[in-house]
Amino acid sequence: MQNVSGMDVMAQKYQSIIERTEDMTFSWAVAVKLVGGKKRLERLMLEEKVRYDKPFGAANTRWKFAASDILRNVKPLST
Repeated sequence: MQNVSGMDVMAQKYQSIIERTEDMTFSWAVAVKLVGGKKRLERLMLEEKVRYDKPFGAANTRWKFAASDILRNVKPLST
């Protein structure tokens, strides 16, 4: 029997979350909170590390960020 460490299980769970959120989106507020702030989110957008959509010319339309991209760029909490 193969010895599976706790870290292997966590890696499998992480990969599963990324795969399952591929077709989901997060709002601007959720994306900001998960990546660790507005400036960091804006930098990720400029570096094209997160996919997003905001209809042109629609000021009151909601931002849509690819959930899997945001989760890949979550800023770990300081311990």
